[in-house]
Amino acid sequence: MIKYASLRKLSIKMKMVLAFLSVSMLSVLLLGLFSNYYYSRAAEKEFFTISNEATARLNYHLDYYYQQLQQSTHSLIQNDIIQEWLTSQSYTNVDIQNIEKEMRRYLALNYSEIQGLFLISKSNQIVSMAQYFGKLDRFVDEPWYGVPASSKVLILPTHTAKYEGAYGRPVMSMLMPIYNKETIELIGTLAVDISLQEIDRSFKVSKLGGSGFFFIVSDNGSIVYHPNEEWNGIPMSQTELASLRIPENTETSIQQFRGESYLLGSSRSPVTGWRIVSLVPFAEVAVGLSSARFSTLWVLGIITLLVILVVPLLSNRFVNPILTLRGLMRQVSKGNLSVQTESVPGQDELQQLFHSFNVMVKRLDELIVTNSRLQMKEMQALLKQKETLIKALQNQINPHLLYNTLGIITSMAYLEKVPIIERMARNLSDVYRYTAKFTDMEVKLEDELGQLRKYLDIIHVRFPKHFQSRFFINDKFISCRVVKLILQPIVENAVKYAIEPRGGEGVVIISAYDEGSDLIIEVADNGPGIEETELLRITQQLEGISTALEQNEAQQDSLGIANVHARLVLQYGIDYGVKLTSFPGRGTVVSIRIPIHLE
Repeated sequence: MIKYASLRKLSIKMKMVLAFLSVSMLSVLLLGLFSNYYYSRAAEKEFFTISNEATARLNYHLDYYYQQLQQSTHSLIQNDIIQEWLTSQSYTNVDIQNIEKEMRRYLALNYSEIQGLFLISKSNQIVSMAQYFGKLDRFVDEPWYGVPASSKVLILPTHTAKYEGAYGRPVMSMLMPIYNKETIELIGTLAVDISLQEIDRSFKVSKLGGSGFFFIVSDNGSIVYHPNEEWNGIPMSQTELASLRIPENTETSIQQFRGESYLLGSSRSPVTGWRIVSLVPFAEVAVGLSSARFSTLWVLGIITLLVILVVPLLSNRFVNPILTLRGLMRQVSKGNLSVQTESVPGQDELQQLFHSFNVMVKRLDELIVTNSRLQMKEMQALLKQKETLIKALQNQINPHLLYNTLGIITSMAYLEKVPIIERMARNLSDVYRYTAKFTDMEVKLEDELGQLRKYLDIIHVRFPKHFQSRFFINDKFISCRVVKLILQPIVENAVKYAIEPRGGEGVVIISAYDEGSDLIIEVADNGPGIEETELLRITQQLEGISTALEQNEAQQDSLGIANVHARLVLQYGIDYGVKLTSFPGRGTVVSIRIPIHLE
């Protein structure tokens, strides 16, 4: 109790010195006792563990890659055209061409490293992904040629391709069984030749030490993969690796290679039976251990010296500012708000604490000014609310659509030579990409008209005979800035209510003219018009939107004309927006008023 009471009487400076000295010296002592004894042994064991884990990880990645490749072929081998060819006794050139087309389509949408794709019947008839592969004498040198159909997936080691299109390239082959969808009977084999591109990429990322590397060896002793591409596909006995003895299971060993000692480990793949072998110079590990021991001794000495000399000096650096701040806080507690600490540049906690103290005192002295600043922030929040509402309304008519899928449809339409579908898909993809892009609140009228023409082109395809669309826009207006996506919803309404009910017979006219400093854009149709009661309801709705938005009370969740009007009012004010004029039996005119500005 006496010792504890005496310790409590010490100043914070003395407490910090004693604490730093005690903890630091104890840490140095423990580090010196245990590090040298355990580090050397742990480092060697850790290396073997890392080597085994690395080879196992690469093995797993390789097996997973084969499984994914196999799964990707399910839709191809279950294709009706391929199933019919494998089960029928006769076929024509057209059948072969259709099969080749399906193979090329699969290749275009899947793995780029596939070098060859071959469909093999049980009678050893072969169809490849290109006609010039069709002659059987081109495949007699391939290792998969003549292999009988099997219910198991076979992966053949690296070999050199002899057929056109991949001649001279090292490839691996996967032989996958094909079953009849109806009878579950084995009817053929799909042979896939794969380049070593994916394996090379994965193995180059994984390294051991500065010059260690990995390679793969098959059961028959041939090299499946090696960083030296010249060795791929040839027996290990014909290379410098002939002197190595690959350990069984996941054992590791030290062997001589190129006149030096190397650490060698391996891991067997459960799918292929091949071994991934790791090889790294033992000297790299030995240097690391020696350096670690030498560095530990130096660190021990330096830490001891620093603790003895520097800790007392550092304690002053922390304690003196705290004592100064304590005195200033006493003055503030007495009501003196004019005190300020000395400004000390920096970013550590004490410097920030001094800065925060100055800020606190200043804020306490400026309470009246703070009230007006809060009012200004409230006004800024209202403006932000308007901007958020504008983006929310625009998001409602800009759905996140699958224009990537439309790109695929465009490619397939091109391959199938259906230009009308290709054109529609390309136009629709451009329209969706345009609507889904929110980088700018305003765009040029020229961009808005460009997207509108693509939309109307789709409508022309739908109603090719009687539908007409016309543009009367003076070139001096095309650089005018407009809120994005205000024309397409209006034109879409005209198509829906004026063109579709009449089977596409009608016309939509888009025109523009200036009225003082404003630009008027009109969308007219020759449909049946709008009934008087409905026109009155829409007009009142638009007026209600303008009033509500002006009072920051709008809760707008509709699409079409109301949405366009709301965005225009938010962007330009209540003097702008959408106006409807209807002529029963003759058509409807929708007028959009916006200010003219070119920047």
